[in-house]
Amino acid sequence: MSGNETRASMIEAAVATVREIGYSGATSRAIAHRGGFNQALVYYHFGSVDGLLLAALDDLGAARLEEYRKLVDRADTLDELLAAAQRIYRRDRRSGHVAFVSQLVAGSAERPELAREVLARMEPWVTFTEDALSKALRLTALEDVVPVEELAYAVLTYYLGLNLLTQLDPRRARADALFESLRGVVPLVERK
Repeated sequence: MSGNETRASMIEAAVATVREIGYSGATSRAIAHRGGFNQALVYYHFGSVDGLLLAALDDLGAARLEEYRKLVDRADTLDELLAAAQRIYRRDRRSGHVAFVSQLVAGSAERPELAREVLARMEPWVTFTEDALSKALRLTALEDVVPVEELAYAVLTYYLGLNLLTQLDPRRARADALFESLRGVVPLVERK
């Protein structure tokens, strides 16, 4: 197995471990057991378990961010932007990625160093959300009224919470209904 393949399999095992047993259970031993490799490799390649988890966050985040930017860039109307947001939400819900992120956020509550690193990795998502909201607001009469930077932070925070809560709630249809309700607002705010 090449170095890149080893790294990829370690990241895959780390993500699966966190999703299955949470941040607190994601020890080097548990991750190595899941991935079928020696736990010393975690420290050799990443320096620490947190280093491995942050590398996983980087890899998963970069791929998703690129894909999601393309979805938003292709949208030309407010309705298409809402449809893109709904597709993004559904993909994240199915993949469990936000649940992984949420575990790192929870784990960093007691670890200021990890908290700084996780927060830094959220900044590209704040920027992505600002860009998407700016595009959406340009299509409405609200363009010069709504503070985009603050709204982007609020939307991202809400999005993380929504994904986390829907992991617990078997009636996930509530979140889907929200997107449909927002579509009903489009004609009211869309620039004519």
